[in-house]
Amino acid sequence: MVGAAWPRAAVKAGEGGTVAELRIVVTDAWRDRAGERVEHTERLRIKAFSRDAENAGKFLRKGRLIIVEGKLRTEKWQADDGSDRYSTWIYAEPGGITWHGGRDHADTRREHQGRGATPAPTSPADADAPTNREEQFNDDDLPF
Repeated sequence: MVGAAWPRAAVKAGEGGTVAELRIVVTDAWRDRAGERVEHTERLRIKAFSRDAENAGKFLRKGRLIIVEGKLRTEKWQADDGSDRYSTWIYAEPGGITWHGGRDHADTRREHQGRGATPAPTSPADADAPTNREEQFNDDDLPF
């Protein structure tokens, strides 16, 4: 999952080691059939352990973009009224959290996708030229 941290992580040290509970916000955007922009946002709960938990407590701030690799786990707990409740968490793999830049990074990530920005066409002839690296090469150009 790739998302922005929200809010700070809650870090707890215990006999079994350090555990951090954090949340990320993941937003998916698309255009519907009418051409209107639609967004869907999910808030995901994450548990990090050991060194990842310590780093989350030190460096994770609201809005910071992170990538989390892990497994889904559902925990059962009892509410005040005695009813059973369930919470689904992502248990981060050891070393499974990748930290990216600050809040500014989340705003500019669309500009920096891929290996480099594609320059805007400078003339009408350039507009017809392929912009994707895969389109620039033909199998017939290969020597084998």
